[in-house]
Amino acid sequence: ADLSISDLTLSGIASMKSVYAGISAVAGFLAMVGTDVLSQQIANCTTSDANLLFHRSTLICSIESEPYCKNISAMGDWPNQVIYMNNLLEALVSPTTCLETPLARSTIEWLEVTNATTSPWWNTWVVFQVQYYDMPRKPGNRIESPATLGRKCWAFAYLAYNWQHVRPALKAAMTRAGLSLDKFIKAYDDAVPYTMPLCDRVMANCFVNASYDPTRRNGTCPGPVGEFYVGFEWENGNNNVQPRDDKLMFPFPRYTQTDEWRSNVRFAVNTAINYII
Repeated sequence: ADLSISDLTLSGIASMKSVYAGISAVAGFLAMVGTDVLSQQIANCTTSDANLLFHRSTLICSIESEPYCKNISAMGDWPNQVIYMNNLLEALVSPTTCLETPLARSTIEWLEVTNATTSPWWNTWVVFQVQYYDMPRKPGNRIESPATLGRKCWAFAYLAYNWQHVRPALKAAMTRAGLSLDKFIKAYDDAVPYTMPLCDRVMANCFVNASYDPTRRNGTCPGPVGEFYVGFEWENGNNNVQPRDDKLMFPFPRYTQTDEWRSNVRFAVNTAINYII
């Protein structure tokens, strides 16, 4: 269904008016100042809803096509999609967000759909992205380069890194509001340890399209492993789409890479690749 601030917010405003009317009835002094308080609360929650709607719509339109997406700018690649999800979660836990509005409640309900067969987000994370790391790849499936797999692994690492502070903030915000995101939190908890090891495994298998056999290869392929690192750093820097400021530490095996080599790669990526491609 099309998301509309006006449709989803008006019913919330009506509910708030009813609440404030009740308060005014039992507290006489609010009868004098209630209008100003209500007007400010409505303004605050309208702003809050607009912010939530922006982040939710951006995420949805990065994954699937809806009629309203023609008016929304969203990149359809995995690294950008994980940033959009994190932006939405950060908006939900913000102290300025009104979690009592219909739009906020519908956003929480949307997040609580965690079945990968019905949720485009979860299908993308735990099905579509995972299949790129099949060893061997299924016949006819595209084989991604080590650099591209490094970029995708940056996204897995980004989700894991930010979850450390977003998870407790979500729990606290939902508790304060008397709401629940337990299904979403459990699905996220399960997805991180399911997907992060894929990156270790594909490096250990030297990106060979064959059964996983780390005892045979064990990352003894400095060239492809280096390309993987370049892909990771490409996403970790400022890529002319969203500033990322090199904030993630590379959480995967180093193999033979030295600090100097990595520093040189990061410098080259941030001064050349991210401003050319």
